[in-house]
Amino acid sequence: MSDLVHMSPATLSKGRLWAALVVILFGQFIVSIDLTVLNIALPDLTKDLNPTSDQLLWIVDVYSLVLAGLLVATSSLSDRFGRKRTLLAGFFLFGVGSLLVLFANSPEFVIAIRAFLGVGGALIMPVTVSMIRSIFQDAKERAFAVAAWSAIGALGMATGPLIGGFLLEHFNWHAAFLVNVPLMAIALGAGIFVLPEVRLKKPGSFDILASLIFLAGMVLFLWGIKHLAAELAFDTQGVAAVAAGVVLLGLFIYRCLHAKTPVVDLSLFRSKPFTAGIIATAGCMFAMATLLYMLSQWLQLVNGDGTLEAGVKLVPMAIASLLASAVATPLAMRLKPRNVVAGGLILAAAAMMMLMFFKDDLELLPVMISTTLIGVGTGALAIGASLIMCETPVEKASSAGSLQEVSYDLGNVLGVAILGSLASIIYRSGLPTGELRAMGLDGRTIDAAEQSLSATSVIAHELGLPQLLQKGIEAFNDSVVITCFVGGVIILVVAVVVRALIPRDVKITEDDEAPGDGDAPLLGDGDPSTTGDGSPSEEGEAPSLGEGDAPSHDGGAPSNESEAPLHEARNLLGTGDAPSAVKTVSVFVDEDTLREMKAVCSQFGIGTDAAFRIFANKVARERRIPFKLSVDPLCCEEYLNSLRRCMRAIDEGNGVQEFRKMVRIWAPQAWNDYTRMKSEDIESRKRVKALIRDIEKNGASEGVGKPEQLQGDLSSLWSRRIDKRNRLVYRIAEGNVEIISCKTHVADRV
Repeated sequence: MSDLVHMSPATLSKGRLWAALVVILFGQFIVSIDLTVLNIALPDLTKDLNPTSDQLLWIVDVYSLVLAGLLVATSSLSDRFGRKRTLLAGFFLFGVGSLLVLFANSPEFVIAIRAFLGVGGALIMPVTVSMIRSIFQDAKERAFAVAAWSAIGALGMATGPLIGGFLLEHFNWHAAFLVNVPLMAIALGAGIFVLPEVRLKKPGSFDILASLIFLAGMVLFLWGIKHLAAELAFDTQGVAAVAAGVVLLGLFIYRCLHAKTPVVDLSLFRSKPFTAGIIATAGCMFAMATLLYMLSQWLQLVNGDGTLEAGVKLVPMAIASLLASAVATPLAMRLKPRNVVAGGLILAAAAMMMLMFFKDDLELLPVMISTTLIGVGTGALAIGASLIMCETPVEKASSAGSLQEVSYDLGNVLGVAILGSLASIIYRSGLPTGELRAMGLDGRTIDAAEQSLSATSVIAHELGLPQLLQKGIEAFNDSVVITCFVGGVIILVVAVVVRALIPRDVKITEDDEAPGDGDAPLLGDGDPSTTGDGSPSEEGEAPSLGEGDAPSHDGGAPSNESEAPLHEARNLLGTGDAPSAVKTVSVFVDEDTLREMKAVCSQFGIGTDAAFRIFANKVARERRIPFKLSVDPLCCEEYLNSLRRCMRAIDEGNGVQEFRKMVRIWAPQAWNDYTRMKSEDIESRKRVKALIRDIEKNGASEGVGKPEQLQGDLSSLWSRRIDKRNRLVYRIAEGNVEIISCKTHVADRV
């Protein structure tokens, strides 16, 4: 856990950890269902409340508009008030909003309820993924949890029509809302007991103005796009709304880039894997936004299925996506994330484009095969979500969550607007006015018939014109296959871009904490201003050394001179009494002299891992790797105090991780030593945790690790073996285990 984040309780048992994940996924599933379940209920709602076309549009759209507009504000507030509180508040509001439908007797009331649900959804959706990033410390477990989160979201959207169809066959349209009430009550009750509280220790001030700018900009932009798509023509209102939205969103970006504590951290886009994950999410949602709606219409109006049957036939797509998401993470560990993501997206693109071969005779079998393969391919989006989170420090998880949800909503709205408009144009072109007039239709009836296949079907049955219905089916088939083909091309382009952005050696299951930065109080763990035993150090005192530091020599004593030669610095560092100024040697780091730097460091007792840390620290500050870089191998107090900071900088992607390929070329041995040390230290931390649990259970003198009591003045101290080279030194003070020292990767025993 980052020093910048507070979690209560600090550690979770495995049972509670996975129970918390179930609650998080449950909430995500309910909100995802609500994105699509209403589509099935619209005909019944329209008959009951008789809304105008504009009111019906607002009933559908206001939920996503409010949700998208509040994502940034709610994710930022969760860092201040706590992610658990925010999530539970979202559950509560969502349940209350769904219950209010019992009193809905007008379209305006339903619009207000949908807006209220949007507020609840905005409190839930970004916090679910940021909570996962916060509570899962093990990288492999976190990758699995994020994959499950992504799969559950897709499953909820796909099963929404199925659930809606089932409810409408047994109840009225109110059931599409009321189904949320018991589910949210379960999530709220369970969440109170199993979710930990997570918040930033120093979140900074909340930028209210930036949040309002984003809300206004997002709502105007999305509403304008939807309005233009509905009109299918140039419209002054729509264009003005889009233009105003773009200006406000540009102002929001400028403010975030220049604010001391931005409401959302846009520096995350400096990470290529993070950017790739965002592009994959937005691109896929753009291409597939219209797919579910059009296929649902095709199954009901062309294939003749009822709402429940149509929902059932979309389930294989959801199951395929769920299974593919579960397999994607272990597959990415073998074949590299960029290959799995690109391969999955290419499969989805091919499955969408294959329908073009059945343009003249579209039947159920090719549709089912296509949708199932699309589900398998889009399961790779689980890796995209993992890339977003694995590249995000835990203290920035809320920003990442909000950006991910914004990309999802933008892709969805733009896809519906652009590809939906394309589908409408194709459908209208398949119903030539001349042919319709030849069937006896007047201008007003022709306009109505060209709106949708549903309208065409109603008119054909009322007027007894089977040839009109057949013409409408042919036009609708054309719109489905051509729109899917265009969507497939878009996904194909996204696959190429994403593969180019994701580094070859990025790992979604790599632990993102620096060695020694874990729950166990390893040497150097905690704030740099503390000593090895956890007590505050005096100002100016060097903290205890970590891995790769120079071992002390017998007889080494501190020097009182203000400047010491390099050959004495080894002893001074070993005793922890480094003077305020030590003469240093500067070497330039480039391909020719890096080996010299390694030799200089080795000469004075600093291993390649420590040399690499110094190098990484400079890189993190510069945020780039210049061709020539001045490095002080023994920068004493500065070096000692910055070890943990520079390691965090590496793992956050602010430094070396962005240029990993260059570093591996420049310093292959140092890089290999660092990765080996990090891997070994993860195992050491696990063993230390097990030792501490055993000490708490059996006392100081009994249990695993061969407890040994130190002699002489140190008889109150005990030690236990961590592994062949390292030991844990501790004592029992007032019933608590106090860790005195715990070193790893040094030749000498502590």
